[in-house]
Amino acid sequence: MGPSDKNIERELVNQLRAGYEMAFELIFHRTKGRLKGFLLKVLPHGEDAESVLQEIYLKVWTNRKSIKADNNFETYLYAIARNMVIDIMRKRLHKQKYLEELCSQLHEENENCLDTLAMVEYSELEQKILELIEKLPEKRRVVFKLNKIDGLTYKQIAEKLNISENTVDSQIRNALASLRTEMKQFLSLMLWMYLSN
Repeated sequence: MGPSDKNIERELVNQLRAGYEMAFELIFHRTKGRLKGFLLKVLPHGEDAESVLQEIYLKVWTNRKSIKADNNFETYLYAIARNMVIDIMRKRLHKQKYLEELCSQLHEENENCLDTLAMVEYSELEQKILELIEKLPEKRRVVFKLNKIDGLTYKQIAEKLNISENTVDSQIRNALASLRTEMKQFLSLMLWMYLSN
């Protein structure tokens, strides 16, 4: 980036900080191509680069007043992108760990589960668990996902949703009981289908 480009960037950032939407649009069009290329390289498989890109620029607009015009804007932009990618990976690993733990619990509780798990693709089990989570009552689903998928503690969830930690505990216990019952039925059905072939 030459001296004139740096001056243009600094002026655009100053206008962005002042809330000019046209400056924001110009910054978006100047930087989105390279940033999307970066996201396509580093995002885990299955993540939508376009959605993440929109979130990054939304964050830029929301935090525009705190951007320093003298700093390299693209460095700032890529720092947001990297943090977002790390957060996505952290949530994905947490979710994967939870799903593996749930499968392990089902295995311990259901004597037919070992044979069934050997037959059913892990991805099919994962899909079924996620479907069942989405069918939980709304409040229970929100609490459950915040804990088991996003990794928030009971205290953090209670503060975020303005409810007691006891309520959080109760909702998670009820969600787990419901999921275990549903998954046992699913695994039993899969075993029955296998044996009747």
